[in-house]
Amino acid sequence: MNLRHSGFPGWLVISILMMFVGVCYLILVAVSPSVSIIQGAYDIESVTLSSDLKDNQPLDIKDVFRPSDTIICTVKTTGIEGVIGMRWFFGDKMVYEVKGRTQNNTISSYIKSNSSSILLEGPYRVEIFVTNKPEPLETLHFEVKIYHPTINPPISIPNGHQSIELPWFPEVPFAFDETWKIGDTEWKVNEVKIVLMDDTQEYFVAIVIDTDMSNIASLIESEAKEITSPIALYALENGYIEKAKSFEIDGQYYDLDQSIFVILINPATHQVYRVQFTMAELK
Repeated sequence: MNLRHSGFPGWLVISILMMFVGVCYLILVAVSPSVSIIQGAYDIESVTLSSDLKDNQPLDIKDVFRPSDTIICTVKTTGIEGVIGMRWFFGDKMVYEVKGRTQNNTISSYIKSNSSSILLEGPYRVEIFVTNKPEPLETLHFEVKIYHPTINPPISIPNGHQSIELPWFPEVPFAFDETWKIGDTEWKVNEVKIVLMDDTQEYFVAIVIDTDMSNIASLIESEAKEITSPIALYALENGYIEKAKSFEIDGQYYDLDQSIFVILINPATHQVYRVQFTMAELK
């Protein structure tokens, strides 16, 4: 995983792409009852939500997703090729609207989180329509839910603590609202947490720093590593990695000796910079 930097949106910005099934490589959601609504020379046969596709067919069909899932809506039609529209909503707010012509009587679009913008937990829906009839012909409702692993021993989150980084993958925060004095600098640590990247099977400790630095977005990798390496070393030398390894998560213990992330976040500007260190770099 490479060092990444990005701006963080105030409400919700979702990675949005339009794709035809012939070139789609992603993942899909839940299936509506088959519908056949005549629109001139083509009909809607089915609408499906899932989190994957294989051979142009939805896989992992469901209506509850994690923020790390790709959420795909696939519409299949009969008759001639036609134009299909899709409107994606989070609650009552429309995220985006897209229209396209079917290929082989199929068309798909999707939403997903990216490194700077996370699918928020809550209710969503996607409305299917045709261009000459804007009212929805079919609506699928779905949810995004954050998965919370079972931890032993249990972890208590202090009253008043607020995470400044929205969870994307399952995570286990275990240190909260600390101040680390390193040299002449005091760092405000919002959380130290274990991140479980379920799609790549990567597991690591991340230190989330609440900072008023105004130049986060303009940092280059060498500058970011110079600034944050003392923070990663502090975590390593003061037992935070060993503490993380002591937790049983969903019945198993994790090897967390591969890498540490330091995440700089300026809550006022929503700027974020993520820096990865291998253990070898810190020794």
